[in-house]
Amino acid sequence: MNLNPPIHTLGVFLRPSTPELKAYFLEFQSLALDLGFNVILDSLSAGMIGMRGLNFEELCMQCDALISIGGDGTLISTARRSFAFGKPILGINMGHLGFLTDLQKDEVESFLPHLKTGNYNIANHMMLEGKIQNNQKNNASFFALNDIILTRLDEASMIYLKAYIDGEYFNAYYGDGLIIATPTGSTAYNISAGGAVVYPFSRNLLLTPICAHSLTQRPLILPSSFEIQVELGEQGRCNAVIDGQESKPLKFGEKIAIRVQDNGVKLIHNAHWDYFKILKEKFHWGDFE
Repeated sequence: MNLNPPIHTLGVFLRPSTPELKAYFLEFQSLALDLGFNVILDSLSAGMIGMRGLNFEELCMQCDALISIGGDGTLISTARRSFAFGKPILGINMGHLGFLTDLQKDEVESFLPHLKTGNYNIANHMMLEGKIQNNQKNNASFFALNDIILTRLDEASMIYLKAYIDGEYFNAYYGDGLIIATPTGSTAYNISAGGAVVYPFSRNLLLTPICAHSLTQRPLILPSSFEIQVELGEQGRCNAVIDGQESKPLKFGEKIAIRVQDNGVKLIHNAHWDYFKILKEKFHWGDFE
């Protein structure tokens, strides 16, 4: 393992709408306190389980690392919300095997002491920054770890999208929508739409049409140095869905600009984390019986 800064204070986030996680949080808290950690619970998570916590910004400023207890969705939400603070995140998986949540419950007790000594690995996962471009000056950026998906609002009709690379028009997509994904997000909606599985630490942008009207529209993998702009090609509007957790309307006459952030999300992985093993288990690769 690489030697990283020792971690002393943990900020904990729980999967929303899951109050039954209280029992495990109390177990985790007891274990962490016995090992000499400080434990701070996010106020939203605390309210869910009838405890007291700290508001999000204060928590991020006070802690050395964030702990996401739930699944990949909880970790992605934690990563998006905390991105500006640059804190490393450890995911504890409370359900089925995830691509991002690193530890199973039975591995936590043996792994936590490594955080105190700095004996852990950090992997940098690429992050997308999106911004709606229009005449307003106060449009804030938003961030995605997996993907930004432009999708139709009306299930009975298709949408027409015009795409630009570094400001130069290059393609039009007519169909159900367009996925702009990171390599980390290649195994999310991207793969369902026929996109490639891409090693998560590659530096690429993935453009995958959703049910394109023309068979000539194929998935495209680009270097991460490009900026992508997309606009509606005809009157109407569509939704920009961010990591499946938030949506923003895109109206005719507006563009959405998407680029790769210089710094990515720092995820804590244990020494035995093996991406290809996860792929084999999730997709049953190599199973012929």
